[in-house]
Amino acid sequence: MLGSLMKFRVPEKWYRDYVETMYSYNAIAEGYKFWRARPWPITRVVKGRVVLDAGSGPCTNGAEVALRNSGYVMCLDISKSMVYSARELLEKWGVLGDAIVGDATSMPIRSDSIDAVVAIALVHHLPRELLWKFLIEVHRVLRVRGVMLVTTWLWKQKRFLLQTIINYVKTLGGLLGYPRRYVVYWRTRRGRFKRVYYLYTEKELANHITKACLKVVSQGLVGYLKRKSDNIYTVAIKS
Repeated sequence: MLGSLMKFRVPEKWYRDYVETMYSYNAIAEGYKFWRARPWPITRVVKGRVVLDAGSGPCTNGAEVALRNSGYVMCLDISKSMVYSARELLEKWGVLGDAIVGDATSMPIRSDSIDAVVAIALVHHLPRELLWKFLIEVHRVLRVRGVMLVTTWLWKQKRFLLQTIINYVKTLGGLLGYPRRYVVYWRTRRGRFKRVYYLYTEKELANHITKACLKVVSQGLVGYLKRKSDNIYTVAIKS
């Protein structure tokens, strides 16, 4: 199963989306670390002494898991600026760990070495082929019985309603490869920065995760803020 998934190639336009989003996060890193200064409450379900925070940003979530379990965290992000922020946070919180620049779809991590993978707000930036590559990598680096927690934006939001209708029409007409592709801009005084999102349904996520030989044990809605449930969370294990 894993071998067959490795054969998929990423369409060039989807890879451009991924790269453009990477550059945007590199540009907004300084402001982003203040916007996400607290860990997501859902990370409390994760346990493990060796934690990988994939697409870590400032690594708030992975650092919280490692701190709570008296463990070690590896913060991995494709943005160099985000990695600098992560190193600052680890030092500030006194958490044992390191932060490195790397791609979550091709991790510079030893196989069977990680107890828990946390990927908050990462997979919704990955088009299908890159999502598969990421999940294959998660399976590779996790130890047996290791845990993965991922979150992604929920596509059933009012702000996406009009664009969703337009996207489905374009998809039916062969003008768009995926119906739930959205562009959201991060606005700063220096300008606005484009971020591309590929939003999956709970069923799609569960199917992709299962194909990567991971077992889904919990799935539902969650939010960064208590009054909102605008994200899908999925917990899976390597059996």
